[in-house]
Amino acid sequence: MRHVLAVRRVVLVAVAIGLAAWGRPPRATPRALPGWQLYDRYCVACHGSSGDGLGPAAPFTWGRPRALTSGEFHWRSTPVGKPPTDDDLRLTLRHGAIGTSMPGFAGVLTDHEIDELLAIIKAFAPAAAPGSPVQLAAPPAANAERGAALWAQLGCVACHGASGEGAKALSPPPYDLRAFPIRRPRETDDHAARRAATAMSIATGLTGTAMPGYAGSVPDADLWALADHVLALGARATRKDRSQLDPAEIAADRTARIVVGTWPARGEDAIVFGAPVAPQGPVPPSLAPAQASLSAQQCARCHAKQYREWQGSIHAAAASPGLIAQLDYSLGAVQGESCQRCHDPLAEQRTDRSLRSEGISCAGCHVRSWERHGPPDVSPSLLPLASYPLKTLEIYERGDFCMPCHQLPPRTAVNGKPLLNTYKEWLEGPYMRRGVQCQHCHMPNREHTVLGIHDRATFRQGYELAADAFRKGGALSVLAELTNVGAGHYLPTTPTPVVWLRVELLDDRGAVIEGASAELRIGRDIYFDTAWHERADTRIPPGERAVLARAWRGGRTGAATAARITVEVHPDSYYEGLYAVRLRGKLAPEARALNEQALARARSTHYIAEQRTIPVR
Repeated sequence: MRHVLAVRRVVLVAVAIGLAAWGRPPRATPRALPGWQLYDRYCVACHGSSGDGLGPAAPFTWGRPRALTSGEFHWRSTPVGKPPTDDDLRLTLRHGAIGTSMPGFAGVLTDHEIDELLAIIKAFAPAAAPGSPVQLAAPPAANAERGAALWAQLGCVACHGASGEGAKALSPPPYDLRAFPIRRPRETDDHAARRAATAMSIATGLTGTAMPGYAGSVPDADLWALADHVLALGARATRKDRSQLDPAEIAADRTARIVVGTWPARGEDAIVFGAPVAPQGPVPPSLAPAQASLSAQQCARCHAKQYREWQGSIHAAAASPGLIAQLDYSLGAVQGESCQRCHDPLAEQRTDRSLRSEGISCAGCHVRSWERHGPPDVSPSLLPLASYPLKTLEIYERGDFCMPCHQLPPRTAVNGKPLLNTYKEWLEGPYMRRGVQCQHCHMPNREHTVLGIHDRATFRQGYELAADAFRKGGALSVLAELTNVGAGHYLPTTPTPVVWLRVELLDDRGAVIEGASAELRIGRDIYFDTAWHERADTRIPPGERAVLARAWRGGRTGAATAARITVEVHPDSYYEGLYAVRLRGKLAPEARALNEQALARARSTHYIAEQRTIPVR
């Protein structure tokens, strides 16, 4: 009888729980919330569409992106083990994490938009109500000596090391306090703010790590003293070169985790570039003959505007004579396939030379298993077609769509930077935090011209030139500054182009004065001799500048009345050298013809972006 009653109680409790749940509205998924478009634009790159911290940018960030699904957040004002308050999360969204790739969105997003993102974050891992925030006593006078004694006494050495270098055996390992600034989000970064952030991290601990919270077990005065010692350890800590990768990521990727030309993340977007493009397979009977073709010429029947734009693009010319010479006469099958994933990505282009000549064509980006993929909001100018197999994906409007071919994996790093590092440069620059994607600049209005450094007007929009020429103290000085004002990545971004900044003194007839000239090479100078090496990297990060300053005394410079400033661009400079070296060797007649054609084509791309003559004052 007791057993029957117990069973009845269990059933009644279960029914009551079920009725209560039935009476509540279902919890909204992150994608169903109003802030999803904001999350897709600003957060998916690092945190992923599933919130698991495995977004496509994750292998390229300083500090691993937080797995929002875990509900574990390092930076809280609440005791260890308790969820953060909404204000804690807002602080991170507004001000980011110094020394990491997490930007702050203050001044970019409104308070309302911050709260919409906050709702998305909380929806990934709903948590119980947070505890009461820890309140520390007012900071006393600095006492780093007391903090050093506590460092050993409280066992901080075991995890962080005597000098703050961090024990790499821990998972996750503490970061090097000597090399990196305190990461906890804060509104300002003066000494007082760094001290308060450090003390709070010691007090509350870091959820998801071995770092405990010491609030309540260590007097507040000692917590402040420990913070003083930590700041002393990191007195020379600086933010690393934003284009370089974390050495740990480079080492980890040497196991060939990321395949060149593929999308290093998960989710439905992976159907586009998540793996080498597979053969399309049998043609579905629902497709009309034109739709059953992979040639761009057939796509043009409905997408005439896009086809016209694409025809003159670098994408259309990706299967260049230089590439064909390498594929057919130089590279092995494995290396050749790696190149083809970006230059002619369709599996059918391996055997169909007519298709191969189209390079990066419509189907290379948009057709998978004969299904068409593209961005949301199809143009209303296109007539609807019920049988057309179209799937819209958000990735077509994000920078990570371009990443597989414009970002090489960490294992290819030379001097800490992959040979192609454009996506990383954008990620760390000023445009990502403002939601400006690659497509905004290179495909404005969804145009398919995909213009870059080969186009004079596009390059000219990327920089500002300032120059001055003057006499002072018996010398004639010229100062020329080239500032990257319009490129969301380094200028230029790849090792292929070279930009020459030149100054020349002119006499009153406009003739160049012999010996009175100077030039600056702007680019990434690399070479290969069984391994890649970097001689120099003089590219211009977003918002920064390259400076050419030169002074002359005596001689004919006294006759100078003006200075001429020239910005000259060689878009394919690296390949010019490569083809020239090959032509000096022994080649089959067909290979020689292709390399000669490639060299002539590369040299023909030279142009003067700007030339300015200024008077000497």
